[in-house]
Amino acid sequence: MSDTFTSIQWIKDAFRDYYKPRLRKQLKRDASQEELDQRFFEIYEKLRLTLLVGINQGVGIQFYEIAQFTLEEFNEFRFTTEDYLKDRFGGGNFKLNFYEIDSFVVTVNFKIYDVDSKWEHLLPQGTKV
Repeated sequence: MSDTFTSIQWIKDAFRDYYKPRLRKQLKRDASQEELDQRFFEIYEKLRLTLLVGINQGVGIQFYEIAQFTLEEFNEFRFTTEDYLKDRFGGGNFKLNFYEIDSFVVTVNFKIYDVDSKWEHLLPQGTKV
């Protein structure tokens, strides 16, 4: 297995519920590991991502989009995603949404504590923090 494959295993695991059932339905049988890997990389090449931050509002949490990333941008921090978010956006309750072009794939949550937030200026005007 290549270094690239093992280094993105966390992403592959997160995507599994998105591509495995669809591939099984398409093939009309369980997919081989090679077929699963091929489908994953087909999806991966088409990725775009959005980052949302959660703000406590009353008894609930409202999430606001604060950033978008291309695959090229994500590839620069995919090995150290939590550290990247911490350095660039500070602390917060984050949702990193993955899309295959425009089809939603999965959300991966990151909760970063004990760091001041750096994202307030990215919220829609009039949003109360």
